[in-house]
Amino acid sequence: MNSTPKISKWIIGDRETVSPNQKIGILGGSFNPAHEGHLSISKIALQRLNLDEVWWIISPRNPLKKYDILYDFEDRVSSAEKIIDTNHISISKLEKNAQIKYTIGTVEYLKTRYIGTKFVWIMGADNIREFHKWREWNKLTLSVPIAIIDRPSSSLDVTSSLFANKYRKYRVDEADSKNLADKKKLAWVFLHNKLNDQSSSQLRNSGVK
Repeated sequence: MNSTPKISKWIIGDRETVSPNQKIGILGGSFNPAHEGHLSISKIALQRLNLDEVWWIISPRNPLKKYDILYDFEDRVSSAEKIIDTNHISISKLEKNAQIKYTIGTVEYLKTRYIGTKFVWIMGADNIREFHKWREWNKLTLSVPIAIIDRPSSSLDVTSSLFANKYRKYRVDEADSKNLADKKKLAWVFLHNKLNDQSSSQLRNSGVK
C-alpha cells in the first residue's frame, strides 16, 4: 500500500468516482479525539480484509455515550487529519452533513448511494459489549458484514457478547477474512493482532485534542 500521506476529506456528493467493485471499510465513532488505536485497527482491516479503503465517519455525538468531555466536531476532524499517514484512509462528515443519528442510517445511506460497492463495518472489540443496544442492531447485522478487531482486555467481551452468541454460526474463520466483503449473507469475523492500548479517554485525560 502507498504510505504517502494524502488525506481525502469528503462530504455528501464528493465521491462519485467510487468503483462499484471497491471494498470499503467503515469505521464510525466520535473520534474524541482520534488516536493510534483507530489507526491501528484501520490498517489491520485494510490488510486482513483486503480492503481498498477505510472511511472514518466522524459522529457529531454517540447517542449511547455519556461524555466527560466532547470536543468540538471540527477539532475531532482535525485530530483525525493529524494522525492519518496513508492515502487508504479517508475522513467523512457524512453523519453531520446529512444529520444521520444512528449507524443503521449511515449504512443504509451508503449502500443506496454507492450501488455495488462492497462495504464492511469495522469496530474495535471494546464496543461489542454494548452492540445490542445500538438502534436496530439486528437489522445492521443483516445489512453489512462486520469485522471486530481485538482491543486490549476485550477478547472475552466479544466471545461472551449477545451478538456473538446469537450469530455464532455466521462467524467467518480468520483465515478466510480476505473474503468477508464478498459475503452476500450475514457474516462476521473476529481478528486478532498486535494490540494498541491507546484510547480517546487516555488522550483526554492528558489534555490532548
